[in-house]
Amino acid sequence: MSGRIVTQNWPWTAGLVGMALSLGTPIEVRAWEATDRQLYNNKMALLQVIRDGAGQRAAQSGDVETLCLVLSIGVDVTERYVQAKPKDEQIRKRLKGMRKDLLSCLALMQQSR
Repeated sequence: MSGRIVTQNWPWTAGLVGMALSLGTPIEVRAWEATDRQLYNNKMALLQVIRDGAGQRAAQSGDVETLCLVLSIGVDVTERYVQAKPKDEQIRKRLKGMRKDLLSCLALMQQSR
């Protein structure tokens, strides 16, 4: 190569750079835009399935740590939603209950050690 830029590949390169820049935008910024509540509900539905599996695992094998981890992820997702939508009273109440569940799980984990 002579060190010059190959212009025929420029559109392809520009497209890749543009895609990389758009993927670099923080997820939180994009996630809470137009359909905030629907995105939150989708995330929580997925976490519900994971939480159910972690709960079964905790009951069968005593793996309370995984259950607490999943509960903490749910609390984090909900806190982020509440920060973006502080007037959503239903979710604020749900967050209080989720925090209580997490504290109970952490206490159970400490007892089992």
